[in-house]
Amino acid sequence: MKNLLFISMLVTGLSVCAQQVSYVGHRGASYLAPENTLASIRLAWDLNAPAAECDVMLTKDNRIIVFHDKKGKRLTGNDFVVKESDYEAIKNYPVILRETNKKKYQGATIPLLAEVLGSVPENKTLVIEIKTGPEILPFLEKVINDHWKTGNIVFIAFDFETILATKELYPGVPCYYLSAFRTDIKRKFKTIKNSDLDGVNLRHKIISKKLVQRFNKHNKEVWCWTVNRPEDAQKVIEAGVTAITTDKPAWLSRQMKLQN
Repeated sequence: MKNLLFISMLVTGLSVCAQQVSYVGHRGASYLAPENTLASIRLAWDLNAPAAECDVMLTKDNRIIVFHDKKGKRLTGNDFVVKESDYEAIKNYPVILRETNKKKYQGATIPLLAEVLGSVPENKTLVIEIKTGPEILPFLEKVINDHWKTGNIVFIAFDFETILATKELYPGVPCYYLSAFRTDIKRKFKTIKNSDLDGVNLRHKIISKKLVQRFNKHNKEVWCWTVNRPEDAQKVIEAGVTAITTDKPAWLSRQMKLQN
């Protein structure tokens, strides 16, 4: 199995000093290419984003696909439920272009996580958001072990038990709990503090400098999502986050460099 100590992660800049922040492509470079497709992930690498995030789901035949929704209608126009569908039945459905997506990416379909792992350059990080409960983990473990050959990975999840179980399964891989609510973070703070989790990944609107410092005091990082405006990025940077998830990784990075 691949070395999980992640010393290289510190070198490549995803865990960064107080004066720096890394930009994580949200579902790839999803402002320009259809989300969670190989085109979007590869575009994030081409735009020199240090990291790209993707969502994973489990199909009926236990394949790990890169897809955000439980159902297919919004993203593909086809009415299916992921957990009730075999991959062969849905793999050729194109992901609908957003208004901002370039037309050249029309026709991009639903990839397997195995394919996405094969696209990760040596100096980049793939952030994998687990969209299910812990039932996915045995199948996820096999895909990771068989197909993770280059680059780094990070796990994130909204389901608290799932991210704790993932950290137990991969103790050397950074794992972050996702949350959108201050009340949730306040309720779970003590458990997170005493856990082996590497930190939290929060909706940017709930972040404050005081909250970041509280987590940092216990050696927990704070990341945030989804930031597309320079003024919002400036606020979370000043608060002390170490990674910003954005639909526009290259553009937002340039804007912040111009401002600072």
